[in-house]
Amino acid sequence: MNTRFVEAFLWVARLGSFRAAAERLHLTQAAISNRIASLEADIGARLFDRDPRGLRLTPVGQRMLDYGDRLLELRREIVALGKPQEELIGLVRIGAIESVVHTWLVGFLENLRSTYPGIEVQLTSETTQALHTRLREGSLDIALQTDQITESGIISTPCLPMPMGWVGAGDRQMPDPQGGISALLRQPVLTMSPGSQPHLALKQLYHDAGMPVGKVHCVSSIAAIVRLVRAGFGNALVPLPPVLDEIARGDLQVLPCATPLPPQRIVVSHIERGDSAAIAPVAALACRESDRFIAALPASLDAGSIATILPPRNQ
Repeated sequence: MNTRFVEAFLWVARLGSFRAAAERLHLTQAAISNRIASLEADIGARLFDRDPRGLRLTPVGQRMLDYGDRLLELRREIVALGKPQEELIGLVRIGAIESVVHTWLVGFLENLRSTYPGIEVQLTSETTQALHTRLREGSLDIALQTDQITESGIISTPCLPMPMGWVGAGDRQMPDPQGGISALLRQPVLTMSPGSQPHLALKQLYHDAGMPVGKVHCVSSIAAIVRLVRAGFGNALVPLPPVLDEIARGDLQVLPCATPLPPQRIVVSHIERGDSAAIAPVAALACRESDRFIAALPASLDAGSIATILPPRNQ
């Protein structure tokens, strides 16, 4: 199997379009299409479906995400066999948004500790805007956040995005799905901090529905949003992976909504520093951990599918 075809598949999945993947890999869109077609022929199944919302991974494509990442990682390890191994050492300053802190950050740090034991990590958790500022100022080496930074001296790599959705208190009556998005927007809504992707998506929903912005609570802490929703202060529009446990326990429930929601992007950005060889490998490790986590999620995030991927709890 040609690893270039697999690489093209992963970039199309990450960026959501053949055109964006072609630009990223400095190829024509036709070349990307040919690589995907060749990979599908090798596998014997389609990897993408097209619908009005854009490209969508098929069930086989969803499974291929993890296999593809593992294949390219194995290739990197094979290529490195003949190179002299020097232990990476030094301090790497990493900032992460809430969505990352509550999902794959711990797994990433454990992997980092075992892969590069000589690297010391200094962590901070802030909003995307604050992380951008610190990255530009040079007080941060790596930012795990949501937006591309196209500036000299900073490298940004998009990862697989997180699905977003509506959640409500688990012990309250679910809104009538016939009411549509308007019914949800007429109620108090909690979401992430101003300027965040969930907040911007919510403002767009009000605009598309022809409604003035209603009673919206912007809260930067996901844990606080969960407590407020459970206490009946409103429903929430949030990335779903950080609240998997609460949904599976029944503390929260996923609210049906036919209106498509954009996923929350995840981008790993790092500064280029000639005096530190550790930053780029750590950033690459973060990208792989993010993609591994997202690829393992069920295609449909509801309480039933979420329960299947969570470990059993001690009674």
